[in-house]
Amino acid sequence: MLDKVKQAYQLKKAQSDLQKLVEGLSVFEQKGDNSVVVTGDKKITKIVINGVENKAIKDLINEAMKKMDSKLQKEMKAKEDEIRSLLGM
Repeated sequence: MLDKVKQAYQLKKAQSDLQKLVEGLSVFEQKGDNSVVVTGDKKITKIVINGVENKAIKDLINEAMKKMDSKLQKEMKAKEDEIRSLLGM
């Protein structure tokens, strides 16, 4: 029993470490006066259009991405449940 608890703790820690790693990654891309910074968890932290930072567009894109992630999770869950029922699980 203690081994299971220890394994669960190690798994939780590994997941947390991976999440921190992903969030810590970022990419900067620029073309002319336009640039964007995106983190590993697919969040835009800065967007500059024609040399001017635009927080409204950044927030709009991040909100759309958040909604899409939620929608995808629901779809994936439904397909997972469908596959489980086909497999008799």
